[in-house]
Amino acid sequence: MNTVQLILLIAAFVAFLLAALNAGVPRVNLIGLGLALYVLNELIPVIDKL
Repeated sequence: MNTVQLILLIAAFVAFLLAALNAGVPRVNLIGLGLALYVLNELIPVIDKL
């Protein structure tokens, strides 16, 4: 696993955790942020093969 992928997975986990704990972060959709980071994590190997 690449270091960038690990950082993205940890950031996505933190975003999901904050969303589950109902953290009041203004103007940020934490579930959407977590999903975007997770999808970006899955796209990195595909882009890397190009």
